[in-house]
Amino acid sequence: MLSDLQIKNIKNAGQIIFSTSNLNNQPRSIWVVPSKIEKNRIILSNIQMNKSFKNIEENPKCFLNVLMPEQNDLQYKIEGVAKLYQDGKLFEKIKKLEETENLPPELKVCAIIVIKLTSFEQSNG
Repeated sequence: MLSDLQIKNIKNAGQIIFSTSNLNNQPRSIWVVPSKIEKNRIILSNIQMNKSFKNIEENPKCFLNVLMPEQNDLQYKIEGVAKLYQDGKLFEKIKKLEETENLPPELKVCAIIVIKLTSFEQSNG
């Protein structure tokens, strides 16, 4: 479970890496900006995450690495289980938020990834 300070730090972090792997354990890591951060889950918008999306369909385990060099190299290591949504109330809410406030008009949210947090570790350096 994330504290209010940890949520604030993640929102302000410049570097967040999202990692997945397929059934053959082939890893995939990409830079992301979360759409929403809550105490027990993080929501990402899938705009162009084709390989990561396919990996989640095969293997829902995932990992987020949040790097904050300006805070004495503070680092959060977050394990989770991802679930994909392509419709529903939460999907529509996040899609509307991203497409009206954060994305250029040519980019569209095709799904959201809801990550339920299972493990959290904090370190420096």
